Amino acid sequence: MIHIHSWSVFEKFEDIPGQGNLSQKLGALGVEGLELFTLFEPVDLDYYNVPEVVSVHLPYALDWRSVLESRPYKEVEGDPRYFGFGTCREEIVPNIVYAIRCAEPLSPAYGVLHAGNTDMRQVLRRCHRSDDLAILKSFAEVMNEVAKEFPHGEPPFRISFENLWWESLTLRSPDEWRVFEDNLEFDNWGFTLDTGHLMNCCPGAFDEESAIDEVLGVVSGYPDEMKDRIKSMHLQLSTTAEYRRTFEEDLTDPYIDFKHVSEKAFQHAGNIDQHRPFSSPRVKEIVDAVAPDYVTHELFGSITGDRYGDLVQQTSLFRT
Repeated sequence: MIHIHSWSVFEKFEDIPGQGNLSQKLGALGVEGLELFTLFEPVDLDYYNVPEVVSVHLPYALDWRSVLESRPYKEVEGDPRYFGFGTCREEIVPNIVYAIRCAEPLSPAYGVLHAGNTDMRQVLRRCHRSDDLAILKSFAEVMNEVAKEFPHGEPPFRISFENLWWESLTLRSPDEWRVFEDNLEFDNWGFTLDTGHLMNCCPGAFDEESAIDEVLGVVSGYPDEMKDRIKSMHLQLSTTAEYRRTFEEDLTDPYIDFKHVSEKAFQHAGNIDQHRPFSSPRVKEIVDAVAPDYVTHELFGSITGDRYGDLVQQTSLFRT
């Protein structure tokens, strides 16, 4: 099992604290490498042939389903690829293909890709209503078209679908895995189980111990064939059950005031997805229950302001 840390193309290796070369600095923090977040553009040559760059996190889109279903919102700012993989359904496949090609020269062990969707029509509501399995089937069909653009119909590295906490892939049920098994026409794929994202789906994740119990309860229902597809894990703690239960809903229609909804949505998502470090050694129970090949400590210091302190706190739980 390889322990790595989340990184991005916006950061520089020399910013990592410590003495020695990159490998030595990472080792002192308790990890062996990095998972590099990439963009819809070629990766800088500085990241080529760097053994410590183990995997990539491909860019993601918030509400690709709205584009797929040809119901665009007005006032979407910035690059539309980061909102819906483009401005129309014809752009979705080419843009995902391009993102994969941009990361391909790094020869990553895998590339994480969000398979969830954030429906802007209900993002500020307490209860999201959607046919998750139907959405997953649509995404599988998109990814089949993506795979066809590569030799032998297989992507150049494993596409690792990550769970979110709203529509589609949450990994709360083996039914979601079965949709991919039944509908994906290529084999070079798997799952990245994000522990915090899974906690954000659990009504009983009020504190660290209850959140761990909730995750273990879900994972215990995974069949072995599903676990075999979970080759990587994003390890982070989010205990937001009380916030999710009590936050004040906003029923503003994004088709009327998209800017208002999107601004509140980003704040809301940040309140839910905490990316805190674990402090309980029971976190190893989660990792052992899944037994992934790669564990990414996806910590940003978003609450403590001490990213590397958070990282050392969490990795130290695996040194005993």
